[in-house]
Amino acid sequence: MIRRLFLALLLVAVAAVYFELAWPPFYEFAPPRPFAGERWYNPYAGYRGGGLVGNFHAHSEAWGGLTFGDLPRHQLYALYKERGYDVIAISDYMSLTPAEGDTGEIHVSSYEHGFLPGRRHHTVIGAEHVNWMDYPLGPATRQKQHVLDLLRPGAPFIVLNHVTKANSFDISDMERLTGYDAIEVATKYGVWDDFWDAALSAGRPIWGMAADDGHVQREQGNAGSHLGIGRVVIHTDERTPEAVLKALQDGRFHSLYTRQGEGPIALQYFEVEDGVLRVRIGERADFIRFYGPHGVLRHQVTGRSEASYRPTADDPYVRVELYAHGAVLFANPILRWDGVALAKPESHMLLAQTWGVRAGAALGLAALFLAARRAVRALAQRPSAAPGSGIRNST
Repeated sequence: MIRRLFLALLLVAVAAVYFELAWPPFYEFAPPRPFAGERWYNPYAGYRGGGLVGNFHAHSEAWGGLTFGDLPRHQLYALYKERGYDVIAISDYMSLTPAEGDTGEIHVSSYEHGFLPGRRHHTVIGAEHVNWMDYPLGPATRQKQHVLDLLRPGAPFIVLNHVTKANSFDISDMERLTGYDAIEVATKYGVWDDFWDAALSAGRPIWGMAADDGHVQREQGNAGSHLGIGRVVIHTDERTPEAVLKALQDGRFHSLYTRQGEGPIALQYFEVEDGVLRVRIGERADFIRFYGPHGVLRHQVTGRSEASYRPTADDPYVRVELYAHGAVLFANPILRWDGVALAKPESHMLLAQTWGVRAGAALGLAALFLAARRAVRALAQRPSAAPGSGIRNST
């Protein structure tokens, strides 16, 4: 019995090692290539304020409490509705929540993909089913890329979540990974505009999304409520899931980070005119900052409601952050392009190397398991010495 249990545990361990280390494909990652072109892609062209307010990352009480959600789903939904949210997506782990009836809000599916708490997670928006494939322990970039490749076919919009939590992602990953759409730029866990700039500097057309990532939402007497920390303003008046998803994919949204419950900042104007980027909000800003590649501050204006910056030839993209009354507005960047299609870098699987490693590892681990099984059998068949059978020399 003990021998069989040992062999079963060994087989499980061998399979886990093979799955985590040998099965993930090897890739030729798209090299960093800054955005190029004579024109500017401006996701906010024509925007004059308004839009739909949404949040795509929040947790209810699910999976028997394993999600650490503070409220049942219907109560959490009601709280967001009271706050005036139009798009209320509850992203419980590996679970799609149904619509909460005909309440006037737009139902867009959302779930958080990933098994281990705090490890590498993604918000998957617009999917029709949950993808259960993951490498829970693997830290390699090729494992992260393979998960994105598997999520992509059934996911209209994919967000990398809390990228530094438990060392989920390394900033160097941002220069290599492809196949996702946005990065969480701000949640209750912090701000990651440096990771965002790393991806943009490598020529990845990635948008920045704030989120609550809420597990605690009770407001009465609870100063630590996660409700309303990060919200998204989606630049569409069409109240359909299709319009919301299209706006997200095109970058036609901005994010608000209000960590201490501050009110929102009203974006009113964001245009490129005669080569100059002009921005205006509905109040006097503490700071309006324009950033270029690698997060280098290009220009800053203080104490005004509007600002402008003329990008130079060294600016393949420009993004803007606006600060007012303690809140922060993260605007998606303008990107250089050819006026036809944004660059979409792709990573390509190296088939020969991938299957060579898979086959070689399978043979090696199989040989190791068989050798271990023979050793255990030999040990079990070894005769034991009978009591008193030892030979003594007589004198």
